[in-house]
Amino acid sequence: MDRINRILGHPLFREKLNILKEKEKDREFCLHNLDHLLAVCRYGYILILENNIDIPKDIFYAAGLLHDLGRADESATEHHIRSARIAEQILPDCGYDAQEIQKISAAIKSHREDPEKSDILTLSDILYTADKKTRNRPQRGRV
Repeated sequence: MDRINRILGHPLFREKLNILKEKEKDREFCLHNLDHLLAVCRYGYILILENNIDIPKDIFYAAGLLHDLGRADESATEHHIRSARIAEQILPDCGYDAQEIQKISAAIKSHREDPEKSDILTLSDILYTADKKTRNRPQRGRV
């Protein structure tokens, strides 16, 4: 998990995370903080293990940690596109090769798209599902 530790300590990762913390300090639900990013990583990796999918842990964790960082930037571009660009800046410094970066970036770009029904789960499908299943939302009908 050396590469994951490099992501967590990367200056650009830390900067974007701090911006998100400040931007979302008054939000009650769906915070895009380190807790959410790690929850996505853990949930998604459980799906990978349960379904016996050949996706290395550090590949999925990289996608999970980086998928929402684009929310830190103000731009007309949607956050998933900005997040992929940020990932492409961080990942080379953390030991990922061009092919791995392309896979991770593609998954981040499509993490908001509902996966097509298929027997084969892809990195994008798992990232989408983990992101949706780990959202901190109010429970309806409860006070």
